[in-house]
Amino acid sequence: MGGEGLETPKATPATKAVADAVEDLGFGLYQLVPLFLTGGIFLAEGAEMLIMGSITSLLHRHWDLDPVIRGGMVSIVFIGFSAGNFLSGQIGDRFGRRASILVSYAMIAIFGFATACSGGPALMLFLRFFVGAGCGIGFPAAYSLMPEVAPATWRSSLSTLMIGFMPLGELIGALVVLFVDPELDNSARGCSASSYYPARALQEPELCAWRTLCEMSAIPAFFFLVLASRFLDESPQFLASCGRYEECEQVLQRMALLNGSQLNVEKLRAAFASEAPGEASPLSLKRNYSFLSAVNLLWANYLKVSAFMCLAHVAKDFSVFGLSYMLPQYFAFLKGLVAGVELLVVATLALPGVMLTYLCSRIQGVSLVYLMSGSGALGSVFALGMLQGVPVSMAAPAAYMVKIFAMSFFVFTVAYTAAAFPTHVRQTAVGFCTAAGRLGSISAPLVFELSKSFTGKFDFFIGCLIALLTSVAITAPIALPKWGCFDIQAEGFAESLSKDGKEGYGSTAKSCA
Repeated sequence: MGGEGLETPKATPATKAVADAVEDLGFGLYQLVPLFLTGGIFLAEGAEMLIMGSITSLLHRHWDLDPVIRGGMVSIVFIGFSAGNFLSGQIGDRFGRRASILVSYAMIAIFGFATACSGGPALMLFLRFFVGAGCGIGFPAAYSLMPEVAPATWRSSLSTLMIGFMPLGELIGALVVLFVDPELDNSARGCSASSYYPARALQEPELCAWRTLCEMSAIPAFFFLVLASRFLDESPQFLASCGRYEECEQVLQRMALLNGSQLNVEKLRAAFASEAPGEASPLSLKRNYSFLSAVNLLWANYLKVSAFMCLAHVAKDFSVFGLSYMLPQYFAFLKGLVAGVELLVVATLALPGVMLTYLCSRIQGVSLVYLMSGSGALGSVFALGMLQGVPVSMAAPAAYMVKIFAMSFFVFTVAYTAAAFPTHVRQTAVGFCTAAGRLGSISAPLVFELSKSFTGKFDFFIGCLIALLTSVAITAPIALPKWGCFDIQAEGFAESLSKDGKEGYGSTAKSCA
């Protein structure tokens, strides 16, 4: 992996000055730009996953898939996710958050569109792996970038809104399903690989539903790739930690301009000048980043939180992505319900759920740990209403509520994770936790397909979902620090966080071993 070993460093004048500048410039139009351009990763991923879950039955009709292959069609995406998560830290903590995000969009767009060319399950699995890897590279970068460009009091809220793009993507995906094949019963007519050429499905969407859905699901990623390549800035904290002070000042100047604030240039330049002449910051990732040293640092200082957050990410992925795969088939199973319409309703209801989550995140003095625990508990309670024997009139609303609280649990878990680690290893740490969570998303489709194949019911899958959410809900307040492992030098997490918490993104003084 190369590079010098990473030690737990003190904040430098440069990184402190950047943290102060971001705080002083406040919240404004500037933060909305990266919010939109990073949210596109979640939008593209939400559309991709809902559509992939929806076309499984169409692919089964076309290729006569057994339960393992049907589940594998989605699980392979999450295997790619996991691989991408591991790579993301090495890309983002070495070359920057922006580079990771651009690579992510390019992979989702290119490989997602190419899945429509698949002539059989093997090629489909191969291409879906790289779609997942693209998402995996982008998620930790987005989780890391947004807190680094936002004032302390807005970090959790902006992370909430960013992840809220995922149900928006699902809403777009549901509209596409409703437009192309609302009953998910399109035949294999016109789906021959020999008669297909790129973009044909867009020109003749009625010809082969699954190819049309694959092509349409890749369009958002192409759109955001173009915009991000032009308008997305690198994290000023990352630039300062690399000693790229001129670029850092330019980013902060744009932030001041768009927010209508005044940047204290003299203070910033004085802090930059205090670094050793001609050398990068001691935190320089460009020169000193080492994957193995970063792992050793996390093991020594952040083991307890890292381990528990891995479990929490397993629960969030099993619930959110498992439900995205399960619900199209669950609603088709409930007699009298049109799958496309129900998916549209679920995606629409998830958006108010995101807004509720956002409002909760704006409540000062309430720990993310309690919000994460509460949303997980409510999700598991409502999941009981999805078990067999519950009347359809109750089962469908219960499914809506589970979807809402699972998304809230997802948001609070991610927000806490992003706050728990220092700048110089943040994307690596988030990548580890997110990669571990992929065990939940990889296993969910397989558990669902195998249990449904053997029992003909959804109860085993729902029981697993309840068990995971309940275990995290009960143990999170016991296992996690109330305010996270913020890297602050002041005494007491709560007191420091209530003031501003800004140094947590430029120093690494506090251990959470």
